[in-house]
Amino acid sequence: MNRTVFLLFLVIFALSLGSEGADPPPVSQQQPSAGQVVRLTHDGLDKQRPSWAPDGHQLLFARHESGGSRIWEYVLDLRSPSSPARRLTDRKAPEYNGVFSPDGSRVVFTAITLSGTQGNLDLAAIQADGTGLKTVVADQGNLAHQDWPSWSPDGQRFAFSSTHEGNQEIYTAKADGSDLIRLTQSPGLDAHPCWSPDGQVIAFATDRWEGLELAAVRPDGTGLQRLTRSPGLDDYPAFSPDGAWLAFVSNRDGQFEVYLAGADGSAPRNFSQHPHRDTFPTWTPDGRGITFVSNRDGGFDIYTQTLVPAK
Repeated sequence: MNRTVFLLFLVIFALSLGSEGADPPPVSQQQPSAGQVVRLTHDGLDKQRPSWAPDGHQLLFARHESGGSRIWEYVLDLRSPSSPARRLTDRKAPEYNGVFSPDGSRVVFTAITLSGTQGNLDLAAIQADGTGLKTVVADQGNLAHQDWPSWSPDGQRFAFSSTHEGNQEIYTAKADGSDLIRLTQSPGLDAHPCWSPDGQVIAFATDRWEGLELAAVRPDGTGLQRLTRSPGLDDYPAFSPDGAWLAFVSNRDGQFEVYLAGADGSAPRNFSQHPHRDTFPTWTPDGRGITFVSNRDGGFDIYTQTLVPAK
């Protein structure tokens, strides 16, 4: 199986930090602790990459259906918890890894364009109300893969990974998909970028140091910085809304869990601390909780665990 597709579909890695360039955001010495866990979905179907609308009322996520052979984006309105989640689009081909724009008006997601038995991974955009669907970053070569968009704080650009130049690297593009800028230059794999709230750095997962670690780079491609040094796999970095903390997934203790570290990767700590698998962390818009996918109750559902401020 292609390494890129493996990372796209099999969902389990995370992060920690080090040094090599860009100045990291300031780090508080005392981390918040884990609090109450709230279950947000109950169908048990496999899910990936939850993403909150900035108002905190809607939750976007991808859900596998038809025995796992189909995956589509859904939006759950938490103001009507008894109402079922609605499809984001009416596409028949797979779609996943979507994320709301900073103003909540748009969603960019990974869209598979099927051709026979194979498919390219493009990036598509749609208005949050389900209108105006269009491809924004299309196939740049034979079976190229564009995946995992992450918006800049001002909503003018998004970062993503792409194989259109042969190796999987991190790029940014304008919101309409134009003006592609390549940020990384590595023979290894770079994936799952996350733009910091101040816009100064983009964190991502990489295997350039063997295994899978977290790194960061400035939006112009300079100042590469190693963020984690783990005996296991670190993946899916997610900055807190205030930029002080970094959530990620790691199996450094033997099980995939959500970890919490300073924004520079310092003092990583197991946050979710559960014997089952926890992955795809994202922050609630108010920064008071971390939302993630877990199989702790059987199937893979979405949960939010609150943060208790350090005293």
